Amino acid sequence: MKSTTYSRFCRRLFSDLFSRMNISETSKNRLLEKADISMVYKEYYSMVLMNLLLGFIASFISTLLFYLILPHPITALLLLVISSIVPVGIGLYYLFLPTSKAKIRGKNIDRYLPYATNFINTMSVAGISPSEIFETLSTVNLYGDIQKEAKKINMEISMMGVDTITALRHAIHISPSDKFKEFLQGILGVIQSGSELGPYFNRCVEKYMEQDLVERKRNLESL
Repeated sequence: MKSTTYSRFCRRLFSDLFSRMNISETSKNRLLEKADISMVYKEYYSMVLMNLLLGFIASFISTLLFYLILPHPITALLLLVISSIVPVGIGLYYLFLPTSKAKIRGKNIDRYLPYATNFINTMSVAGISPSEIFETLSTVNLYGDIQKEAKKINMEISMMGVDTITALRHAIHISPSDKFKEFLQGILGVIQSGSELGPYFNRCVEKYMEQDLVERKRNLESL
């Protein structure tokens, strides 16, 4: 989900309202980044509020017209029920959407991580630096959402001039996958200690491939 003209209009409309609220911007923005929603929290929740209001207005007017055409206690009840349920449903959907998308992305990253680490290990053996590894990984569309995580790292390094260590730290904070966080944290530790990345990548490939094999066997047994 990306920022649109509509979402930016909603943000301008409700900017004063959200400015008065004591909300932790960092935690909300990180959740949206984990969900791959390219908006800051003020823009996203302004859009949610606008959709909620529009949903209420649309449902109220449509059921009111129905009541005017067919006045009856049942249609009056429908007017109250539908005009209440629709905005509540819209609100709940958008409120839980970031968490739901983050969980889905985390599972996707975990599923492709064994194969991505094998690819990373191959490049490391060839003497390619970590920054170049993530640059290459960001162009490969075989590893699901790992490619998106690599794009974020590469963008910080190549376009924003951030060093590799800082870019990896940022990636750890916004990754929806605990396994990928652990993997990046390990890379950080190796780089900061001045050790070789090759042995670390080898261990990761073995560990993640073994975990993937166990998971596949478990899934087959459950069929």
